Amino acid sequence: HLSSVGIVHADLKPGNIMVVNRHESPIKVKLIDFGLACPASAVIPGDFVGTVGYCAPEVMLGLPYNELATGVPLYPSENDYDYLKFIIETQGQPPDHVLDSGVYTENYFIGDKYKQQRWTFKTEEQYKDSVPGTGHESLETRYIILTRLDDLEQLMMFRRGPEAGQRLFVSLIKQMLALDAHQRITPSQVLRHPFFSPGLSKRFPCINIERPY
Repeated sequence: HLSSVGIVHADLKPGNIMVVNRHESPIKVKLIDFGLACPASAVIPGDFVGTVGYCAPEVMLGLPYNELATGVPLYPSENDYDYLKFIIETQGQPPDHVLDSGVYTENYFIGDKYKQQRWTFKTEEQYKDSVPGTGHESLETRYIILTRLDDLEQLMMFRRGPEAGQRLFVSLIKQMLALDAHQRITPSQVLRHPFFSPGLSKRFPCINIERPY
């Protein structure tokens, strides 16, 4: 895979993921569009790559960097501020040691070294005042609003009915979306996760879920 050869795809999103015929290869996927791909050694912290709504938090914050079971993106947004706000409302704020290293952290957070939590996410008014000319107006663009990622299990049961592996799936998603990149599950670890066991895969059917409008 890309990690083993030191390549960063830099634009992973549903439109760049192709699924092989499930009856021929149950868990085989292929990536396309390597237009932004580059060697990991060439990545410069602060360079913005990817698509808003699918970027990792460290990309938005300018840190070094090396969802669709519901049928919709978890954090759909057209601007950086709302995207980070949605992540924080569901998963909490990135740890201080992560924010301390961000090139763009001060764009979105106010620092106070005397508080137990050194960084506080800016209100919309504070963000507009600190970034002149943005004309930012916060919009609620989420199709579903989760107070925590564990709520995905109940949502999936409501939309799809009870299925084997739903709890394992949520466990995997939480590890994939860890706010600290050093704690995030790696691609090779993903493939070894119990959710992808052959027996479970056959009992966890693929279905199409219409996106609500």
